[in-house]
Amino acid sequence: MLCQGRCVSFLSSHVMGVPCHALRQQQRAIGKEMHTTISGVEEVFGQKKSRGTQVCSGARITTRNPSCQSRDDIYPSYEYVDSIDEQQQRSSRINNNNKGVSAARCYGCGVALQTDDPESSGYVNREKFEEKARHRQLDHLLCVRCQDLSHGKMIPGVEDFAQLVEPRGLQKRLATPQELREELQSVRSSRALIVLLVDLLDFSGSLLSRVRDLVGKNPIIAVGTKMDLLPRHVDCGDAFFDWFEDSLAFKKLSVVSMHVVSSKTGEGIDEVAADIKQERLGRDVYIIGAANVGKSAFVRAFVKEMASMTSRQFDPLAIGKSKRLPVESSMPGTTLSSIPLEVFHSGGTLYDTPGLHLHHRLPHILTPDENKELHPRKRVSTFQAPEPCSVSEQGDMHACYCWGGLVRIHVIDCPPDTTLSFYGPQILRVEAIPYKTGEILDIGKEKTADAASGGGFGAGSVAARGGLRVVKRSNIKIPFAHGSKIPVADIAVSGIPGWVNISSASSRPGQSIRVIIEAPVGIEAFVRPPIPLKLTSS
Repeated sequence: MLCQGRCVSFLSSHVMGVPCHALRQQQRAIGKEMHTTISGVEEVFGQKKSRGTQVCSGARITTRNPSCQSRDDIYPSYEYVDSIDEQQQRSSRINNNNKGVSAARCYGCGVALQTDDPESSGYVNREKFEEKARHRQLDHLLCVRCQDLSHGKMIPGVEDFAQLVEPRGLQKRLATPQELREELQSVRSSRALIVLLVDLLDFSGSLLSRVRDLVGKNPIIAVGTKMDLLPRHVDCGDAFFDWFEDSLAFKKLSVVSMHVVSSKTGEGIDEVAADIKQERLGRDVYIIGAANVGKSAFVRAFVKEMASMTSRQFDPLAIGKSKRLPVESSMPGTTLSSIPLEVFHSGGTLYDTPGLHLHHRLPHILTPDENKELHPRKRVSTFQAPEPCSVSEQGDMHACYCWGGLVRIHVIDCPPDTTLSFYGPQILRVEAIPYKTGEILDIGKEKTADAASGGGFGAGSVAARGGLRVVKRSNIKIPFAHGSKIPVADIAVSGIPGWVNISSASSRPGQSIRVIIEAPVGIEAFVRPPIPLKLTSS
């Protein structure tokens, strides 16, 4: 339309007697003006245009009446319209205002990208940001923190007790646990399918309480993660799912279905993907759970399963998303904001959400390096501790089991053949020592025990928290089994990837095991029904 308008103007001028050489000068001037306009930096109507603006797609060219003789009629006018690409607008604001803040987000952690503060989450190099903005690839950017996390570094992104005790200098601004919880405020009023993840190694500590306050009446699928890290003799058959269901019922939580999976090996992912697709019914899907239960790892395995053309759950829309997925790491609080993933061709969005930081879990009082050591990478080991009767040699003594520098379990009274089996990471050494019964009986829950836990893993962080204190006293009844040795109960400490199984034989009805558990201040301990184990000869 522009070229036609100009030709009419030139022809009219020629007919009116304008010399040919003047016509050619006018053509060259206008042609040069058009060339510099499309090139990027020029001056039109005395206004300087930015090189970052693509005129061909982001501007509208208007043509006036060719008979007019004003300057505005000789030169084209440019009006910016709302069709300019949103990513270019963000880039333009950063370049012009020099604020360094963007609405684009890191695909690894979900935090807003920024180019000003290298010590804060979401930082990317300004040159790299501008280059991706020019190519409309801001969704391809991974912030520096996520790059470091993916290479095994432990960089906190959320305020925890350990970060408050020890000055860090890694980041000036950390997210708060409350800010992460607020990310889920909209779920309650949304039409969604909830996938609730629970760490099988820390089942009692990672199972969210009052889930319905977060998700409302939306249907829930419960998924136990890290199946590949369980001891081989854990029975994951029907007995295990009965135990799973009873544990959820204890929290008064009803679910659509239950699954156990390994995001590392892919075991069970196909089944849970099929269940999600069947139950979704057009809803958005939210993956929620406590910090470090494996949400991002599950999302990665889930999307890759759907992107596989050999999978029964194949969805072509998942192929593109499988190349840039949320980052997984051993650091609690890797994901800092909800990450939307469009992986369902029938509509709806998959959301990887920030982990909820529960104050009663142990990782939040440990340093980043200690968390990395505590996080198991292979099946947890099994240690059969000496029997309590062989540890306590005198009448005024009892057996005390130190689990690293984090936990002490006192067995005050029990049948002679009672045994304790410790399932956990190798970094947590078990030491059985005699302990004066009178000393532990004099300690109340409100009084802190001595901070010295005999050294061991995490002792320094425990001391910084205020030491060990009695958090649980329990009298465990032994089911009468006519003298046969059976699992009686598990002891679990919130945040420790493992548990302690207590087995015993009751020679007469009514016998019990009396235990006292010490843990760091604020950390919760549980005495629960035992996880089903396969019957093997020990």
